[in-house]
Amino acid sequence: SLALVLSAVISVLVLLLELAAPAVAALMGRGYGPELRGLTTDMLRLTFPAVLLMSLAGLFSAALYSLKQFLYPAFMAALFNLAVIICALAFSGRHGVKALALGVLVGAGCQLALQVIGMRGAGMRPLWVLYHPALRRVAVLALPVLASLLVGQAQVVIDSNLASRTGDQSLAWMANATTLIQFPLGLVSTAVSVASLPQLSRLAADERSALSFMATLSFAIRLVLLLILPATALLAVLGTPIIRLLFEHGHFLPRDTVAVASALMLYLIGLPFAAVDQCLVLGFYARGDTLRPAAVGVMAVGIYLAVALTTMGSLGMLGLVLANSVQWMAHALVMLILSRRRMGSFRGHGLTRSTGEALAGSALAAALSLAALTAVRALPTASLVSEMAQVLVPGAVGLAAYLGFMMAVGNDDLAALRRSLQRRLAARRT
Repeated sequence: SLALVLSAVISVLVLLLELAAPAVAALMGRGYGPELRGLTTDMLRLTFPAVLLMSLAGLFSAALYSLKQFLYPAFMAALFNLAVIICALAFSGRHGVKALALGVLVGAGCQLALQVIGMRGAGMRPLWVLYHPALRRVAVLALPVLASLLVGQAQVVIDSNLASRTGDQSLAWMANATTLIQFPLGLVSTAVSVASLPQLSRLAADERSALSFMATLSFAIRLVLLLILPATALLAVLGTPIIRLLFEHGHFLPRDTVAVASALMLYLIGLPFAAVDQCLVLGFYARGDTLRPAAVGVMAVGIYLAVALTTMGSLGMLGLVLANSVQWMAHALVMLILSRRRMGSFRGHGLTRSTGEALAGSALAAALSLAALTAVRALPTASLVSEMAQVLVPGAVGLAAYLGFMMAVGNDDLAALRRSLQRRLAARRT
């Protein structure tokens, strides 16, 4: 029933967007010239249908999550990126940059197909039901989220508009830096948050499990911090070598590396806050409260606009990046305050100690990684092998230092994570 309703609504929206593509391109790229704006219009029309495919894939992955089936949803992002890369390689010679837009459409289709396979594997079959009693409950819960998302999408349009006024390359630089940020954010925070949501929802449904709910939420936050803090530290040290290795090819020049690295450093300020924030938001969702996270999201957009409009005159593109980080920080702090008031105290759940250990270990990892990077840079070879060495060697040193430190202090969360992995490996062998 949800799939049918979603398909009908999104199809109408996609049709309207296809018709309004020139206006959308003009709104998002006001600083662009006619040629670039026309190209934007063509690429928007190619990618708009992907919205419907992604929406259905998201719905089906949510159904799989509710059954604690995480395998097929886990490969959504990888499959999408693979499709974009293949289309870029196969069609860029004939269609240029439009091949990337085609890749988005193909990737969205692959995501949907993968989730359909997962649904069948979980024993779920489609029933063509136009109405189900649960639709009303879903609609009530979804309305605040939809309102928040509309405000968020308005921010995307405004962000693109402002970025286009700071230079033709600003959006590309910001997108590349965002890609590096989204990797640990998705790999760590999204994975932990989504994996804990079914258990949090079950605990929230039982009034006698309030303490267990907070213990589970606290563990999710500790686990996120355990992984995201060293990732942030190592990205701060290795950002430039990583960007040079991944992007500095073809038309991507050294000056582009400098610009992306500058944006990355400012994004990293807000990365830990954004990671913890996902856990807090899903904690509210588990309790059936979608209104407060939505209201905080609207407030955070206002903070973004205030900082962006204040700083972009002097900092240009970097002012927009700084505004994003301030937005993430504000959202996380307000959600933390609301969590303590609405769900309970985090005291007694080891957050302070675990965070302190992770911060200390991350600082050590950053220092040793920087020393290793300095040593590797002294090597005379200037080649792809040298670029890889500047990433892999300091990264391995930093990771080893962090793990060694956390084991030396007896971090409970690292021990719990290790035991969980050992159990999973043992279960697969049997």
